[in-house]
Amino acid sequence: MTNLDTFDLSLNISYPYLFLFIILAILYTIFIYRYTIPTTTKLVKSLLVSLRVLAISLIILLIFEPSLSIKYDEKIDPINLIFVDNSQSIVNRDSVKRKTDVAEFLSKFSKNVDGENRYYSFSSTLDTIAISEDDTIAFDGSSTNFEQIVSFIKNTDQNIASATIVSDGIINDGSNSSKLFERVEIPVFTIALGDTTKRTDLEIKKVLYNDLIYANSPNEIKVVLLNRFLSDEYATLSLYEDSKLIDQKSLQLDESGINNISFPYTPKYSGEKHLLVTVSQLANEETYENNKYPFIANVLKDKIKVLCISGAPSPDYSVIKQILKNNNKIDFDEIVQLTETKFLNDGNFKNKVDSADIILMIDFPTLHSPSKLLSDINSAINKKHKPYFLVLSESVDQKKLKLLADKLPFKLNSYSSSIREIYPLSYSAVNPLISGDKKIWNSLPPIFQLESRVSAAPGSNILIYSKMKNIETKTPLIFTYNLTRTRAIVFNGFGFWKWKLQRNEVYGVLLESFFNNSIKWLYSDIQEERIFVSPVKKVFNHNDDIEFRASIYDETLNPRNDAVITITAKNNLGSNELQLKSIGNGIYEGKFNINKPGEYSYTSKIELDNLMLSGKPGKFIVADVNIENINYVLNKNYLKLISNITRGNSFVINNYENLFDDLNFNQKSRVIINSTTIEYDIWSNQWVLVLILVLFSIEWFLRKRKGLI
Repeated sequence: MTNLDTFDLSLNISYPYLFLFIILAILYTIFIYRYTIPTTTKLVKSLLVSLRVLAISLIILLIFEPSLSIKYDEKIDPINLIFVDNSQSIVNRDSVKRKTDVAEFLSKFSKNVDGENRYYSFSSTLDTIAISEDDTIAFDGSSTNFEQIVSFIKNTDQNIASATIVSDGIINDGSNSSKLFERVEIPVFTIALGDTTKRTDLEIKKVLYNDLIYANSPNEIKVVLLNRFLSDEYATLSLYEDSKLIDQKSLQLDESGINNISFPYTPKYSGEKHLLVTVSQLANEETYENNKYPFIANVLKDKIKVLCISGAPSPDYSVIKQILKNNNKIDFDEIVQLTETKFLNDGNFKNKVDSADIILMIDFPTLHSPSKLLSDINSAINKKHKPYFLVLSESVDQKKLKLLADKLPFKLNSYSSSIREIYPLSYSAVNPLISGDKKIWNSLPPIFQLESRVSAAPGSNILIYSKMKNIETKTPLIFTYNLTRTRAIVFNGFGFWKWKLQRNEVYGVLLESFFNNSIKWLYSDIQEERIFVSPVKKVFNHNDDIEFRASIYDETLNPRNDAVITITAKNNLGSNELQLKSIGNGIYEGKFNINKPGEYSYTSKIELDNLMLSGKPGKFIVADVNIENINYVLNKNYLKLISNITRGNSFVINNYENLFDDLNFNQKSRVIINSTTIEYDIWSNQWVLVLILVLFSIEWFLRKRKGLI
């Protein structure tokens, strides 16, 4: 409601002087109209005096630059927000009475609290449609999220007096930090509603395991088991892998309420493993929903298969072989050419190339390298995108090298078989491949390099340059390449075996570290470096929406927003499809609902530039667990904490009469008065000048009509 408050006329002179000038103007006008020729009536004379007095008064007023200020007051009445917890835990033990209690509370609230009241329900989401006290609340929410209440209050462009929350205080979605409510800047009143009895229960609280699990390597899975009023009882804890029992332990529940149990776990094969921990169901438990804990572990290969291809035996090859064979994480294999037609350990070269994770080439290809072997390696690098390590030595046939790969990470600008002696030059050693003090790299003995002009391709990262004695060159010695689904390391030199044989053991350690780190870097998962598609988590509750996100980039790693991404999730009962939507900056998202528990595998198809690509497949679990049934004991302390932080008050559902007095008192103190002042500069207003001219014109017109001189 808007009301006129005050108005004020300001002048560059005090009012007594203004009135004095106006009085003089009136006396002067009366004096000159005292006698008229010819004589006229008193009515005409009074009209002429009035017109001139008014015009002259306006002129006097304008001389002193008058300004008119008008002030309006707008009263903004506050509103009260009421949020009712719509989750299943509210009515878990006594649905009829609690529904009745909530309906009665809303009815009394509406009748006893002054001002405008707005009603909302909340669970996993906030219902944006206001509910009245006559509406029936379903209490069927799958989770409880308090964080959204804070966001709603902060983003509401209204004068909010207070917020009242009716809830059991059990949070199983979003943040449960009470500090969120410090930012709402209004008092929050809470009504505690829920089960106050103490439960007898056995719960798998959490399962701890290493994120990096390797096949055939021993690991440990730690289980935290909680019991409430079940101490000294006996239970059985079981561990399953892909629905098969792999370990089981019997235990006596501790009187402290906590048992920590460890399972040894050694997976035999790599891949995603569906693991499940269960605890036996005791007869007097309140719920069995929390007696199982499903999760997915990504088991990596225990060994990296490295295929070393050499055009001939050499000291450099021997050093590399020794270093890699000493690494128990590497499965080393080799193809070594002895003569034009003979190889060390003859065998099926294609099988070796196809099964390798990383290809390491030294003194290769040579003039006598078989074309079939070159073709197999070319296919592995360009079609299967296998990472590789290439050493450019004197035995390499530089023209034949171009046949090896369509996209080498460097250019041979000129060919030369001449050899020069060079020293490593490191500007920085922050890259993990060359970890260590750069002074050590710069103090290494000289090695050899072909005089061919080599330049690294765009996108390469040069780690070590070459220098000739004290002259720096632009020629790279060691550089990496990681672009367009190709990952490679190039060592543009040979004779590094001398570093291993130096008396200074630091040089040998440095060389070992470099090659081992190089294998790790090359083995890093780069299969989908431009395509990332995955669910937001590995384990969903059966009431959850199954949400997927994706990121798509082009070959230069710029985001693409024009891809069509289709997710297919399936198990033995059927399949579901989902098409993700672009939200900009190369990010896509989407969700669907699968209400049947079980393990699901998913695949993704990406249509981009008329090409059909595939994302990395994976798995997720829809657990047969209703989190609202796991914990439904009233958390009154959390509700009290919210009220204390916000200077509100906390009540219980059967005793809240003082709430209405508190809200009405707070309502009065929250009324906002917005004042608006409008100023008018009368002295510069053209319509005032027009009025003066009109007054003088009317006076002149009347004088002419009466024939006055």
